[in-house]
Amino acid sequence: MSQSNRKLMHRRRIESDAYLRDDGLWDIEAHMKDLKPYDVYREYDGSLVPEGTSFHDISVKLTVDDRFLIHAIEVEMAAFPFPSCSGAVPSFEKIKGTRIGPGWSRWLKKTFEGNVGCTHVLELLPVAATTAFQAMWQPLGKKYPEQVPATLLTLVNTCHGWSEDGPMVQKLVKEQIIQLPDKE
Repeated sequence: MSQSNRKLMHRRRIESDAYLRDDGLWDIEAHMKDLKPYDVYREYDGSLVPEGTSFHDISVKLTVDDRFLIHAIEVEMAAFPFPSCSGAVPSFEKIKGTRIGPGWSRWLKKTFEGNVGCTHVLELLPVAATTAFQAMWQPLGKKYPEQVPATLLTLVNTCHGWSEDGPMVQKLVKEQIIQLPDKE
C-alpha cells in the first residue's frame, strides 16, 4: 500500500458476532458505525453531527436454526442521516422464514431494491450470513457428521480456495471425504 501523505476522511467499522443460545438457536449480530473526523451538517436540516459521532449506527440481529432458517430479525438504527431512514425497518420482517443459502443475497437485493429497504442494512445482512456459516460450521459438523460430505461438495468451485483443482479439495478427495462428479 502506498504511504503517501493522507488525511482520514471517513471511518466505517463493521463487527459481527455469533452466539449459540441455550435453546439451540443461533443469534447472529452485525453492527455498522460510520464516523467522520470532522463536523458534518446534515443536508436535510443543517443539524450538526459532531466530529467522532456516529453518522450511521445500524445493527442487525438474525436468529437462525441449524438449517439456517431465519426465525427472527431485529434491525436497530441508533443514528442515521435522514428522518425517514428508520421507516425501512418494518420491511425487513419479510426476511423471517427465509433460509440463508445459495441465492439468498440475490433475493435480498431484489426484494429490498429501491425505496423499500436500506442500503446499510443490506450491506450488513451478507456479513451476518457469512458470520453464521463461520460460527456454525464446526459445531454443526460435529452434530451432523453424515451431512459433512454433501455440504463440502456445495463449496467446491465457489471461490479460488475451494477450486476443485486446489489443494484443499484435492486433500478431501484423496482422503475420500468427498468424491467429485466425473467430468464429461
